[in-house]
Amino acid sequence: MAPPRSEALDDRLIEARWRGVPTCPSCGSESATQVEATGCNWRRWRCGGCRKRYTVTTGTAIHATKLAPGDWLAVVELKRPNPDAIAGEIGVSRVTARRIAALIQPVVNLPSEARLRRLLADRRDAAPRPDPWLVNPLPAPLRSCDNPLAKLSDGAKATLNSLRARPFGATAAKLAALSGLSYSQTSRVLADLERRGWAERTPKTVQHGYKFKPVGLWTLTWSDSCMRALAFLRDRPTMPVVEASDRVPSRFWRNFWSGAPGDELRISLHGLHIAETLIGGRDPSAKAWALGALPTRVLRECRTLRGCDTGMAAALLDAEISRREANS
Repeated sequence: MAPPRSEALDDRLIEARWRGVPTCPSCGSESATQVEATGCNWRRWRCGGCRKRYTVTTGTAIHATKLAPGDWLAVVELKRPNPDAIAGEIGVSRVTARRIAALIQPVVNLPSEARLRRLLADRRDAAPRPDPWLVNPLPAPLRSCDNPLAKLSDGAKATLNSLRARPFGATAAKLAALSGLSYSQTSRVLADLERRGWAERTPKTVQHGYKFKPVGLWTLTWSDSCMRALAFLRDRPTMPVVEASDRVPSRFWRNFWSGAPGDELRISLHGLHIAETLIGGRDPSAKAWALGALPTRVLRECRTLRGCDTGMAAALLDAEISRREANS
């Protein structure tokens, strides 16, 4: 059951879009009659000219929205409308919050009323936005070609970009994480790319801890049509940008044979695991890096762990902690 409408909220939306006078988005007539809409969050009108029904969101970026007016007003008034803040404010799923954040992003630096007016602007009056996934400008031989990505969704383009970043294959779950999509959406996108002949799934057996696990790895087919599509696709990062000081150098990733891969470890989150693995391991260069790069708090905690409380590891930790205390 839809929540009761607030006349004050409706009036604010009408003022933001039409300066207080409901105007038909189809013919521009200001002659309108309000009609009852059972179970609808939004006030509706019937145009006196073309007889079409419309709401304040008809023809806008939030057309046919299922959210209540109060939810949209709460979103535009957020100081930092990122997905986490939106999901916490109005109680929507992470996927919905990302879509709302994408709508707000172009106007994030504007005041709340200006954001609301931009959301309620008629799409026909707005200049078409360039596709952020397309290469611009295109190489000369491709400028006169039909764009093979024209009918692909943004999610499909993101997945195609993730596949290109993993030439040796990745599971659907990994591609979903790289693309920022849900697993179900990624599965549908991969099925569509497979029908186009651009992606294929190959069953393989990979090492998982102490055992071998059968998985299905998705890779690009690298066919002529696939290569042509990639020529139009902009290369974009598939993972959030991470400060280099928070990462384990790539030359030490091979030391992490169990648990999270070395490329996914972050000192701020997995510092103790990194310290225990490298300082208690056999690689002298990895020991030296860990002793010099990890925070003192992590080294102290590592000193209490079994395997690092005696022997050479304990001596190295004690020496480094003493050196830092002397210099502080």
